Amino acid sequence: MQIPEWYTGTDQTGQVAAGIERVIERMDQRTADDTDIRDVQDLLALEQEVNWRSFLLGLMGTIHYDLEEIDSAKQILEESISSYKAYLESFDEVLSVYCQSCYTLGVILFDDGRYGEAIPFFLRCLPYMHEVYDETYIGHIYTFLALCLSWTNQAGYSVVFSEAAAFTRRYDCESMEQLMIAFGDAGDIEKATDVFHLLQRHCQDYENYDRVLEFAEQNLGESGVVN
Repeated sequence: MQIPEWYTGTDQTGQVAAGIERVIERMDQRTADDTDIRDVQDLLALEQEVNWRSFLLGLMGTIHYDLEEIDSAKQILEESISSYKAYLESFDEVLSVYCQSCYTLGVILFDDGRYGEAIPFFLRCLPYMHEVYDETYIGHIYTFLALCLSWTNQAGYSVVFSEAAAFTRRYDCESMEQLMIAFGDAGDIEKATDVFHLLQRHCQDYENYDRVLEFAEQNLGESGVVN
């Protein structure tokens, strides 16, 4: 069985590479299930290279997440992420699953209200995300970080990622609302007011516009009063 160029693990039979291709195709088709999890477990018995083993664990954890088996997903993704060795050359070949594992675990913790714990996993995506993600995913990462930092009382850092999210997401209304809040929490009322005025001009059809007005009225003084 021929070994594809992208695979740099230890299995020379071709079974691991072929199994990875098969499982990822089913994941992309949203058809991966417990059978695929067992298949990946079998591949782990053949793979010895540390980053490729972590890659396989990442696939397993993501499938569990897609099947809404959240506890299993969390446990396996934590094991996967902690096992990666970024200083080895093989790390470059597994970046996509590494980033996806960090992102997914961050989302799991975010959804559970564990914002401080989620922050390091979203941060782990930052150095590599432009290699593997399009602007939509990058915008999501910035937004999650902005919210986590805001809700853990790290207002100054929240502003940084709120600005990045607004820019990456092309100044959509949701990211602009978060930017306004971030400026307000950081005590920069002038900039918060500027963003509020932009929201007034461009986002009156935004589904959460009433929430924007409420924040402005409570936090921006006379500048937040709507006549």
